[in-house]
Amino acid sequence: MADGKSFLFVSDHLGGGGAPISILNLAEILAQRGHDVTIAVLSDKVWHDIPEGVTVKTLPFRYKNVWQKLRRFRLHAAKVDAWLREDAKTYDVVIANLYYAHRVVTYSSLAAQAWLCIRTDPTEALLSKRRSRPKALRRIRKLYGGRRVVAISHGILASLSDAKAAPGRGEVIHNVIDASAIERRMDQNVEVSDYIVSVGRLGLRQKRYDRLLRAYKASGIAQKLVFVGEGELENAQALVRELGLESRVVFLGQKANPYPYIRHADLLVLASDYEGFGRVIAESLICGTPVVSTDCPSGPRDILTGELANYLVACDDEAALAEKIANAVAAPPRIDPSHYRGFSPSAIAERYEALP
Repeated sequence: MADGKSFLFVSDHLGGGGAPISILNLAEILAQRGHDVTIAVLSDKVWHDIPEGVTVKTLPFRYKNVWQKLRRFRLHAAKVDAWLREDAKTYDVVIANLYYAHRVVTYSSLAAQAWLCIRTDPTEALLSKRRSRPKALRRIRKLYGGRRVVAISHGILASLSDAKAAPGRGEVIHNVIDASAIERRMDQNVEVSDYIVSVGRLGLRQKRYDRLLRAYKASGIAQKLVFVGEGELENAQALVRELGLESRVVFLGQKANPYPYIRHADLLVLASDYEGFGRVIAESLICGTPVVSTDCPSGPRDILTGELANYLVACDDEAALAEKIANAVAAPPRIDPSHYRGFSPSAIAERYEALP
């Protein structure tokens, strides 16, 4: 490509979770479109195959004492800068992903150029972990206020503004979701039938399996509820027994290919308190399976649009969640490609290509 650009992605790791997969998917499509793509990983954690045409450089830093721990972001930034000088290469677009990488990059020579890609609501993710709300808000404002920010949902930018940490320039660019790749994997047979499904980490914090179980019971539907994903299994099973749902709830654990379980379900339900994007919602639409979701910050409202927005419910309204589950099972909404076309690899790549 004559007008190919050089892209540098900086990431905490390429290990578990959805962020590394999203980074690698984007890197792959940009490389396929003729761009030069490098990923600088700030650890040794590289668990995934690297796409053809993508270069990965690991730059781990391990502090040796308390003094280094307190200055780890600056010291790690110095290591990044040393690599950049040695590499003697310039980059047209720099995108830092995940919180640690954001902290490191803002102390590096890339600070003014870099876009900080935020993949989860920082006010939810950071404030929920810290006792001092004022201190956490100051940290968010210092890190993101006035900087270049790419958010994967509109709700993330709104949350920054609410926290008085509005970026100097903010762009909303959703995750890449390759419909054709999902469609190739979704038609396998599964060992369950006549069910609705929840896919993702089984957690009380954020994912709220408790809310889903109570709403499922209240919905009165005949279908079973199937959980695909690992997490707090014993606690979830205890709640199932408490609710008297032992014969109706199935825990399948993690599946390497979850798409057939979504494809054959009558409905997918997301009951989270917050998300970064809610990728599984778009994946479910590609599989042709309707979705009921909490209208949590931030992401579901970006995906369930038009008539599908009728299946968003307030996080704290379990009665409404139960009602929407029953309604969607009884009269499923129509899904067409227009509901997920905007997440295609080409559409998202064009947005990144346009970044200055």
